[in-house]
Amino acid sequence: MDRLPGGLPTTIGESLRMTLDGEADAVYEMLCEEGFVKETVELEPDAVLDYLLPIIEPMLVEEFTFTRGWMRSQAARVADPRSPAYQLGKRLNLPPSYLLIHRVTLSTIGVLCQLNATVRMRTELEEWLPGFVVEEGEAVAGA
Repeated sequence: MDRLPGGLPTTIGESLRMTLDGEADAVYEMLCEEGFVKETVELEPDAVLDYLLPIIEPMLVEEFTFTRGWMRSQAARVADPRSPAYQLGKRLNLPPSYLLIHRVTLSTIGVLCQLNATVRMRTELEEWLPGFVVEEGEAVAGA
């Protein structure tokens, strides 16, 4: 159990937006600040972006149909020891403060895949994910 009195951290929305925009250095910097990359680990920002982009494929299109096949392909990509994604993933860290968020997100995606649900993910994120949409007058990280 974890408390999120202010809802999801804005860093999730900000980093997702920057990933979609291809801002590898800014995404890497934020992941380091949030503890996803430990101080003793150094990764190539473009490699981290390449690792993340397939996972956020549903946000790259207007509508996305979640399928069991898509979920299997993502799981295989990050679980195959011969895969560059597996090698990079082993070097990432899941901070305890993000554990519940990670579990809920994966569970939700799993349910969507079981249902073969077609979703306008970007529209939903724009509506509900803090930090995903740059508010007028707000400074953009990395700019």
